[in-house]
Amino acid sequence: MALSEVSPSPLSHDSVSRWLKSRCFRPKDLWRLVQPSIDKKSPCVLIADDRLIAKTRSKKIEMVHYQYSGNEHDVIAGIGLVNLLWHNLTTVDSIPIDYRI
Repeated sequence: MALSEVSPSPLSHDSVSRWLKSRCFRPKDLWRLVQPSIDKKSPCVLIADDRLIAKTRSKKIEMVHYQYSGNEHDVIAGIGLVNLLWHNLTTVDSIPIDYRI
């Protein structure tokens, strides 16, 4: 689903791309933003998700490496991404708390 379809305000693809290029958003920045929303006393689980974003048609992208893909059952060009999600078992809220590329 495209960000423009779920955004509460009108967005263009170019405006999002320009904003991302102008920022250096690091995992510690994400944690700083979401930490106040985490209820550390409620029962919760941490969910780790690793995925390979396929970039098989790309010629030269700095972060693309050849890696094994479980979906393709083969080694393909792609960007490895690991997400860490905090999930509250009482309220069923989920909040991304960390990522690594």
